[in-house]
Amino acid sequence: MDVAEILSHHILDHHWGYSLGGVELPITTHTVTLLSVSVIMLIGLYWISKGGASTLKRLLTAGAEEYVTFIRDGMVLPNMGTEGKSFLPYFCTLFLFILLTNLAGLIPNMKTATSNISVNAALALCSGGLIVYCGLKFHGIIGFLKGFIPSGTPGWLVPLIFPLEVISLIIKVCVLALRLFANMLAGHMVLISLLLMIFIIGQLSAVAGVGAAIPAMGLEIFMTCLELLVAFLQAYVFTLLTAIFAGSVIHTH
Repeated sequence: MDVAEILSHHILDHHWGYSLGGVELPITTHTVTLLSVSVIMLIGLYWISKGGASTLKRLLTAGAEEYVTFIRDGMVLPNMGTEGKSFLPYFCTLFLFILLTNLAGLIPNMKTATSNISVNAALALCSGGLIVYCGLKFHGIIGFLKGFIPSGTPGWLVPLIFPLEVISLIIKVCVLALRLFANMLAGHMVLISLLLMIFIIGQLSAVAGVGAAIPAMGLEIFMTCLELLVAFLQAYVFTLLTAIFAGSVIHTH
């Protein structure tokens, strides 16, 4: 197996080939990861919401309260105002879902589903739908469309500015997907490439392979720690940008 095959095996999605009554089921490593994260979130958050007298329950409940406060005061209210309070559950779910999905790739036999552009496109479409909904809810159809025309724009420029502003909104949604995809895919490619360096050099010389293992593993540990930071940072950026874009259609200027 060459380097390209090893990289594709660990990074790309793989279909498991199950069928039901002649119908091919779309069961892949990424869908299994997404379902696992969803089930963990549903069961875990439901369990935490019930509270309890145990020390663990109290700590988790306090942590959940701090988490909601962090999303509300750090992202939603500063960018969307009080109008964003009704959308707080979406942002709390979005951040936690992306974070857990990012971290899942660091677990053996699991994959980072956010390194799949299709998964990120679905997340971006959800955020795009929220952005459009915010514009329609607070301004109506006419007011939402007027938001694509900056105040003071001469009438003769409207036919040019309006489609450009619409395209700008579409690009913003696409950037959400591409940013998450590129960062998560690149991180795992670097991790796998560092491990492959040991075996590639080892094929040339056993002594050189052993010598390369020490710095390579050191870099591997450093990059794994960095990947933990990137997993959190990308979940934060995706959620924050969604709040910013939604706030821009709520509070038009």
